[in-house]
Amino acid sequence: MKIIDPHLHLFDQQLGQYSWLAPDVAPFWKDKALINKDFTITDIRLSTPFEACGFVHIEAGFDNQAPWRELSWLEGLATTNMKTIASVDLCQSSKDFANTLDKLCQFSSLCGVRHILDDSANALLQNSQVQHNLQQIAARELIFECQLNGTDTRAIDTLTKYLKHQLKFKIVINHAAFPAPSTAENLIWQNNMLKLAECDNVFVKASGWEMIDREYPTQHIQNIVTWLIGAFGADKIMLASNFPLCLFSCSYQELWLNYSQLDFSTPTINALIYANAKNCYGF
Repeated sequence: MKIIDPHLHLFDQQLGQYSWLAPDVAPFWKDKALINKDFTITDIRLSTPFEACGFVHIEAGFDNQAPWRELSWLEGLATTNMKTIASVDLCQSSKDFANTLDKLCQFSSLCGVRHILDDSANALLQNSQVQHNLQQIAARELIFECQLNGTDTRAIDTLTKYLKHQLKFKIVINHAAFPAPSTAENLIWQNNMLKLAECDNVFVKASGWEMIDREYPTQHIQNIVTWLIGAFGADKIMLASNFPLCLFSCSYQELWLNYSQLDFSTPTINALIYANAKNCYGF
């Protein structure tokens, strides 16, 4: 069974900064020590019945002032079938942002960039400088990895309005925009995700379950992914690990076993764990 993991992180704490992993820096997780160490290629090996066919490395705070350093390190690992998403600062001046993209585009693994929006999503997306820099990303045919909360209606409305005027701008929603655990909030999340589903250039990665609930049931994944497929179509949804954060709840191998055993047809499972990521990220 072929796997492409479209969302994982590797750490080298001697080379990178990773300030967010420190115990006195947010997020203040009691179990953060579990991931506050080095992780490399050997930690994401899969055994039978899986064939690991590639992965997308998402920036992990290696060096946000010089994000090309992370790509240099990753490409030095001599791995094949790797794509990378680099950190960027959308608030940079147009000239500085262009220079950053110039440096990043020198790396063959680069396929996109990320600036974590989170609680600042609406303010950032309404900022004219940010919008100009998003246009620079689109002009270079790079993917924008979009991390925001699906219950943030103002941000979703701003993003949807922007995307309807940027038809060639491919964005990937990280962690399915954090499906809400409560019924009332879940309805808001669904309504907002339906707005994004109207945009043909939006893809969704379903992952990060452990960030909301360390003891999430597999049925929760089944419910969310079933709903996402109904909203976006089976060709727009990707299952991902969010390694090493997935270790808060289960092993890497166990997570992919859980994914492979979801109640979908064999072609749909193949799309969710392999084909959609292959197509989206250009493997």
